[in-house]
Amino acid sequence: MTFSNQNILIACSDKKDRLQCFNYFDHLNADAIYTATDIDQMNQLLVQEGEQINVLIIEISKQWIQNINQIIDLKVKNPSTQLVGLVGPQISLSHQQFQDINSHIPHLLFSPVSEREMVAKNLALGGEPKKPKARSNQDDLDAFLVHYFQPSGLPQLLISVGDHRIIHINETTKKTFAVEEKDIEQIAWYQLVNCKQMSVEKLKENLKEKGQIEQVVQFEFGGRKKPIRLRVNYISIGDESFYLAELHDLREQVYQQQFLKNLERVTTLEFENKDHLSQMKHLLMWARIDFCFIVKRDRTGSYSHIVWDCSLNNYAQKFIAGNHDFVIRKINAENILEMGDKAHEAIPGDDFLSFYTINTFMACHCYIDEAHDALLVTGSIKKHPNWSSMKLLIKQLSLHYKQSMAFKVLQQSHESESQYDALTDLMNRRYIVRSIEQAIADNLPFMAVMFLDLDRFKVINDSLGHDVGDDVLINIAQILKHHVNGYGVAARYAGDEFLILLNRDVDPEKTEKIANDILKAVASPIKLNNGSEINLTISLGIAYFPKHGSQVEKLIKQADVALYDAKLNGKNRYTVYNPDMSDDQAKQGEEMVKNLQAAIDNDQIDVYYQPKINASTEDIMGFEALVRWEHPELGIISPGLFIPLAEQSELIHQIGLLVIKKATRALQNWQEKYKIPLTMSVNLSPIQLSDKDLPEKINDIINTTGIYPKHLDFEITESEKFKSVKDALLMFKKLVGLGCTLSIDDFGTGHSTLDYLRKIPAKTLKIDQVFVKNIGLSPDDEAILDATIDMAKRVGHDIVAEGVETEEQRIYLSQKGCDYFQGYLYCRPVPAAEIDRILTQRAEILKNN
Repeated sequence: MTFSNQNILIACSDKKDRLQCFNYFDHLNADAIYTATDIDQMNQLLVQEGEQINVLIIEISKQWIQNINQIIDLKVKNPSTQLVGLVGPQISLSHQQFQDINSHIPHLLFSPVSEREMVAKNLALGGEPKKPKARSNQDDLDAFLVHYFQPSGLPQLLISVGDHRIIHINETTKKTFAVEEKDIEQIAWYQLVNCKQMSVEKLKENLKEKGQIEQVVQFEFGGRKKPIRLRVNYISIGDESFYLAELHDLREQVYQQQFLKNLERVTTLEFENKDHLSQMKHLLMWARIDFCFIVKRDRTGSYSHIVWDCSLNNYAQKFIAGNHDFVIRKINAENILEMGDKAHEAIPGDDFLSFYTINTFMACHCYIDEAHDALLVTGSIKKHPNWSSMKLLIKQLSLHYKQSMAFKVLQQSHESESQYDALTDLMNRRYIVRSIEQAIADNLPFMAVMFLDLDRFKVINDSLGHDVGDDVLINIAQILKHHVNGYGVAARYAGDEFLILLNRDVDPEKTEKIANDILKAVASPIKLNNGSEINLTISLGIAYFPKHGSQVEKLIKQADVALYDAKLNGKNRYTVYNPDMSDDQAKQGEEMVKNLQAAIDNDQIDVYYQPKINASTEDIMGFEALVRWEHPELGIISPGLFIPLAEQSELIHQIGLLVIKKATRALQNWQEKYKIPLTMSVNLSPIQLSDKDLPEKINDIINTTGIYPKHLDFEITESEKFKSVKDALLMFKKLVGLGCTLSIDDFGTGHSTLDYLRKIPAKTLKIDQVFVKNIGLSPDDEAILDATIDMAKRVGHDIVAEGVETEEQRIYLSQKGCDYFQGYLYCRPVPAAEIDRILTQRAEILKNN
């Protein structure tokens, strides 16, 4: 046959199919042969002037032609063009769809098209199709098997309707399940479905009633179990009826679900937990990994210490006994070595790889510092079927180990460094409490606890600045060291408060002498770094063990009561505790509670605001709300004085809610007035978290003010201890559930840094100002600050640096990646009216620019 006067248009995606068709028609002397790689190009060629397309080979696929309406439209527009269908490899046609298409396009080819197939059908190409002979049922069945059933990329079964026996399986089924036709003789399809008998009967019943079923089942064929989506449809071939079953393999979907679950699981792995080690071994079996272990470098430079091992055999011991020069060099250069096939051949000199004939191998460098240099080594003897996904899992495990190790290093550093106060180099609050506890446990016959604070220290800070205030505290610390050394230890308890433990060679008389000596030394003019002198006084309270208490909390409380008495009696003195003082203080406390309640009722509780600054733009991004008590006679009373009283009396619930209301109203006003998405941070007391209705009350405030919940942030102080950690965490989740955010305040000073990062759903960490103040002064504090920022960044937290007071601090923190600043360099806490003035100035500057 010849096509010498015929124009041919080949329209399909696959380059090989186009070439095969082109060669075929070129060999038969077609007059002109055109090709199109998309539908638009095909349509342009069909309507070009002077060229009549006689034969169109058109692809049947989702990208080209896939339904009868498109075919009919094509035939109407091109009535003199003969159509030849080329069925694409990705399209799955039902029997009915196949018959419909075949009725309009009698000549069908199947991709990838072969020369043999085209030669077999060449009589029909290029001219009118011959009138078909009368067909028998067997002819129809053969045609179905050849043109639809066998070429399908899906595993398919042709099933007898009468007895449900499998009649035919296609080539894809044979390959997928490793079976042959002879293996299915006399087998009913439902015998291969691994489910309860009742479920099988229900499937058969649905198939009989509806003519189709679709069910996810375990399918066992040829000794292999696979999760599949089973689709069975009733079909007619000629005058006979059959069931056609399609087996959609769900292994990849199931695998991906399990992979994502295990990927998440390795991020929560605790390497010292034996239960987690057992879980990891099960994960290795699922992942088809034979060994996974972590080895640490020793002093000689060899990775010889096994840190963690969940291998399924004794691989780690063999590894540390061998020489791994190539692996180590590669690791030092690139931090990771991965080989997905024949690793033992790629590195023939490695004893470990050669001994086990390791095929798949990966080593990750988990380096933190010289003391913590480790390798995570993993792999399998057989070639891994899902190596690319396994690489991701192993890298995630390596990263998690590195982060866990870094957190541990930080914690150890924090434990050792934070035994002492960063500013004064005295013991800190936590460790002085431990020292008193140990002294009580030693059952000493006598010891004394002194509570000391500076008189009118707030005036010094407010009038002379924090630098002078810090200088004063350092001088006081030196005095305490001088007079206490040899008899006990001194500690900075909080702010300008100090705690002293005298537990060596002391009695009441010696204790009071030490107290007098300290008072005299402080009363002498103190020289400051700026060359000036300052006169100070202190007040001091003393409690004795075991006379005034046998528990650490009791002793500190009684010393505090005595300190309060010393202040009431004129300051610049010491007082030894006696029981009458507690009664007096209780009465005074009751009076203060009444005054505080009156302050709430008379609107004396106000809110000041300190701006938070965006580190990149140095623009205001939000504020922290800070409570103030404006007493009509005493002026502004420090929160440090009335907040503890409010917490003891539970007035903190009223005050806290009042602050939230005022702060959100101010926020709504500024957002609307200045058209900027400002945020507001409000501190929450642990006592407030005991109010189960707190989320509902906050939600009412949000709805009343109309602010977006995401603009309202609640700060939780890290050093606080909650009555119930479980209840506190539940409350945090409820607050986040409202759409609000959480921040951890004073981060780096508390007892549970790592637990906070892991458990609390906080978005932001506020670095405590004790670290910020020592930038440029203390390399140790800078190291802790750097590690803290790095760890926080790794787990996706924003960083706010508190107490930024100098340009040097700002530059340092910017370079380290802090997101926001807060401190006197930018603005002190000020009333709402002052914030209005600042925002107005900002708006005017932007307008003029």
